[in-house]
Amino acid sequence: MKKMLQIAELVSPIISSRDVSFVLKNEIEKAHFQQIDLNFSNVEFISRSAAHQMIEMKEELANRDSSKVITFSNTSPSVEQMLRVVAANRVLPKPSLRKVEPPKVISFEEFARVS
Repeated sequence: MKKMLQIAELVSPIISSRDVSFVLKNEIEKAHFQQIDLNFSNVEFISRSAAHQMIEMKEELANRDSSKVITFSNTSPSVEQMLRVVAANRVLPKPSLRKVEPPKVISFEEFARVS
């Protein structure tokens, strides 16, 4: 059996806080189903931090119980894009900026000797 959780009704159509994942986690853990569908119908916005926390929650629950499958469905284009960007950055984080040593300052006399 599959349990569908309506995110907009359960939480809000605008998800801007990481705390939302704690509410969802409680609902998922209460639901004694192996398949949980997080239905994003009518969700207009999800912040980067909330998307990150939801993806972490999904991974944590999957690692704890590999037989439990959690899916995201009916995402608007903007919600889908945010989830994809956050997921991609988790897999391939941006490379750290290379540390550049400041140039050595030399006197005019030293320069004249070198050239």
